[in-house]
Amino acid sequence: MPLLAVGLVLASTDGECPTFAAFAANKGPAPEGLRCKTVHLIRHAEGTHNAAELMADRRRLFEMSNETRALREEHGIAWYLLEKVTGLKYWDPPLTATGRRQSHRLWRELRSSNVSFDAVYSSPFRRTLQTAHLGIPQLECDYAGRRWWKRAASWLRREFLLSGCAPPPPVIATDLLRERIANYTCDARSTVSQLSPQFPGVNFSEVPEQDVPFLAAKEHGPKEHSLMRARALRAIEWVMARPDGKLVALVAHGHFLLALTGLFQPQQKRVSEAAAPVNAAAAARRFANAERRALHICKCENDVQAGCDPACERAITL
Repeated sequence: MPLLAVGLVLASTDGECPTFAAFAANKGPAPEGLRCKTVHLIRHAEGTHNAAELMADRRRLFEMSNETRALREEHGIAWYLLEKVTGLKYWDPPLTATGRRQSHRLWRELRSSNVSFDAVYSSPFRRTLQTAHLGIPQLECDYAGRRWWKRAASWLRREFLLSGCAPPPPVIATDLLRERIANYTCDARSTVSQLSPQFPGVNFSEVPEQDVPFLAAKEHGPKEHSLMRARALRAIEWVMARPDGKLVALVAHGHFLLALTGLFQPQQKRVSEAAAPVNAAAAARRFANAERRALHICKCENDVQAGCDPACERAITL
């Protein structure tokens, strides 16, 4: 079994085998003997709401009144995305021009790395779906929202048999990957009927027509941490149970990805004295817009040998 000096384990009580372990994909292959998937975690590119809240803070728009100062104090820069401040302007916001450029940089990065996904899992929000279709080369022919000249170029290539579009991998949307559900309008999504024509190749069968969670299942407040961790664990279990393949992309949001990576906590044992010191902050670092991190996520119970696989016991933090 190859010895990986970099890994994370899912928190568990003392003496128990952790449920899953995660190993940095850039450090080597996944451990042999474990059921693993290589998961590329991708945060959406810049949305109009990201740009708007930064603009409002730079211009100090919160100084307009005592009420807006109080909102800024309570909500941070996200105060500008409250319905009482900007109405429904940032409901399920799309990408900005900067976000589209960030997605194209992701496209170049994946193309140059020759990464080919077996499946793409996405939050059912416009900004994540746009990031997936603009940033993942395998999906570029399957997006109605591409610029007209790119659609025309694809048509010309097909018509003159210069090149064709290979069948894209399945794209499955699920609310498990959505952003933390708070009171900001950017935390709400469009209906499936609105999204389907824009993203005809996406499987929305697991997504309800209406955004019921936004209205009835808020995740902010005193229980935010535990609610987000519970949903992130359900998402990992869902990904690991899917039959779509072993190399997948997961396109989601900043708060959700922070909760997901936060599930993995360091073991105190190290592989060797030469191993990097435990650094929990590395796993908790926020994702930038359109940032991609690849992990091998593995089930720790060995299918062949009873008990916890030693690879999980040796895992340490990023």
